[in-house]
Amino acid sequence: MAEPGKKFTILSFVGGGIRGLMSVTILQKLCEKYPNIVQESDLIAGCSTGSIITSELIAGQTPGDLIKFFKSGEIKFYDKMNTDPNKPAYDIEEVFLSQYERHKEKKVADLDRKVLFVTFNVGGLATSADGVVTPTPWTPIMYTNMAPHMGDVLIAKAATSSGAMPGQLGSYKGNVDGAFLNHDPTVAAIALAVQAGHKLEDITAITIGTGLMYDWIASDTKDWGANQWMTGDGNPFNNSPPFLMNQSTPGPVLDMSLNGTSCNLMPTLAGFLLGDRYVNINPTLPFFIPENTTYPEAIQLLQDKGWAADTSKAEALIEAYWWNHVVKG
Repeated sequence: MAEPGKKFTILSFVGGGIRGLMSVTILQKLCEKYPNIVQESDLIAGCSTGSIITSELIAGQTPGDLIKFFKSGEIKFYDKMNTDPNKPAYDIEEVFLSQYERHKEKKVADLDRKVLFVTFNVGGLATSADGVVTPTPWTPIMYTNMAPHMGDVLIAKAATSSGAMPGQLGSYKGNVDGAFLNHDPTVAAIALAVQAGHKLEDITAITIGTGLMYDWIASDTKDWGANQWMTGDGNPFNNSPPFLMNQSTPGPVLDMSLNGTSCNLMPTLAGFLLGDRYVNINPTLPFFIPENTTYPEAIQLLQDKGWAADTSKAEALIEAYWWNHVVKG
């Protein structure tokens, strides 16, 4: 059980591919004032690129290291795109090997600090020793050491699974991107903390986003049938981009199901739960930046947005709730 009255702090990172560059730039900005905020956060949670950030941080990488990682390694990775829509755009094994290099055989349960990686297993068919075939239902998964039996997995597998977006990377061991649990893992992290015995009034959270990109359907959807909801209708003024890489047309239902709930609903719910003990730092981007962009102008914009982000409310939270053990720079 948690110690009564002890504050429990959460640092949460969302999905967004290369846009994670903005996240780590914001983190660097915070670390310049509070150098050990990462080390002294009670739980670090990640989804997709946020899980890679989480994995790298617990391996001892600094925000400065991660800025270099996004601007070099990630750009080189995304430049190797396979444009065949019948194949993954990128090699998932390359992601796993990079994470395995960091953590080797270490499991989530072996970590001294609390972490959360979210993913989704698509299920399948299992054949028993006597030849009986039974279905395994798909299910959301939280890889974490916050609860028993949820951390018996390689850190490398947990991080890779969380970022395995269909179309972009296929799947890893039947797991796909944590966006299918939720692109923003903050509410899941809060729930885990409560389940572990922490009172809601003792929990505080800072979520660092990958950019709010407003979306809408420009067409009148009153008479849309299944085809339009699945593929759009070709309206040149419809700003909804294809969600999956190598997807030929937008998929409004997919955009609404994944992007729509994550960007607005999760921060709203986290705010309902924690009130002024919750801050979401997620600057608005002026246009859509794909997860795999490598354009220098977009890369620079992400960094500029990160450095210019308003972190004052997050700093107030750090002062109020991390202050007992966070050294001020």
